[in-house]
Amino acid sequence: MKLKKNQPTVSVQPNQKQSTSFGQWIISSLPALIIWNLLFLVTCIPILTIGPAMAAMGFCTNALITDARAKENAAKLYLNAFRASFLKALPIGMYFLFITLLFGGGFFVYSYLSPENAAYVSMSSISLVVLTLFWGVIAHMYPLLFDFDKTDWENKMPAVSALKLRDLISESGRTASACLIPTAIALVFSVLCIGLQFLFIPFTLLVLLTVGFSAVGVAMAMAHSGSPV
Repeated sequence: MKLKKNQPTVSVQPNQKQSTSFGQWIISSLPALIIWNLLFLVTCIPILTIGPAMAAMGFCTNALITDARAKENAAKLYLNAFRASFLKALPIGMYFLFITLLFGGGFFVYSYLSPENAAYVSMSSISLVVLTLFWGVIAHMYPLLFDFDKTDWENKMPAVSALKLRDLISESGRTASACLIPTAIALVFSVLCIGLQFLFIPFTLLVLLTVGFSAVGVAMAMAHSGSPV
């Protein structure tokens, strides 16, 4: 279609537009991310409730990518997601802690013993691979606990999925396989992000208390949705 003589032409640079749009999205989402981060830390205090806390964070950050309404009344949305998923996410959190401690501890022990015996090198590598695969599946499991299409946005009430635990594991594994590269990138970012924050405490304490964990939630949500926002 030809332009009219008086119709101005506008030159748009896609890369700049995408960068500006993402920057604006981060700035507008920052208050919600800070609220979710603080609530995540509070709801994780008993340790045993890490499952529902991760489920609530997973729901909120995934919802943030697909629906701008997630920013509204962010505290209520998180707390409702925490309560709604509590019974279903609690055992998943226990599995998460057990497997992480088992294979994470094995990785460090075998790595420490590897200079004495080369066999421990392969054992530490196996521990790391199993732990990484497990984390990848778990990262996709928490968003699948919810039915995003049935979310009551007026009351900020998430709907819990009817999938059973066996089906959740199966579906999470398929999702992780389909999003293998984004999941791997998000996992590397998450481990580095959390690891560096704890390593350099107290210098990173402010980041840890404000957006340290919610940033990880956003990274995993992007991997789950396959969208850079």
